[in-house]
Amino acid sequence: ILNREPRRVLEFVRAVGAEFAFTQIVPCHFDAPVSATPKEWSEAFNFLRASPVGGPGARGDLPAADLAFLRAFEAGLVRAGTIRRAAPRV
Repeated sequence: ILNREPRRVLEFVRAVGAEFAFTQIVPCHFDAPVSATPKEWSEAFNFLRASPVGGPGARGDLPAADLAFLRAFEAGLVRAGTIRRAAPRV
């Protein structure tokens, strides 16, 4: 869903990273808390960027099997008209 509005999401990511000097994140769907700085927070959204930020390995793509499932699930939602196609990376 985040890849439907990548510019808006990355604006939010930048604002949160600039506003708060955090050391942990509590995600809504994983074990918590997760140790992360604003820089790591930003890198977690590299999947929205055409050119990832951070050092080598910062892209953080999911394993191929996980991505295959998510892409198939997304394609079904698009076909059903539930969601729009993903926007291009920015």
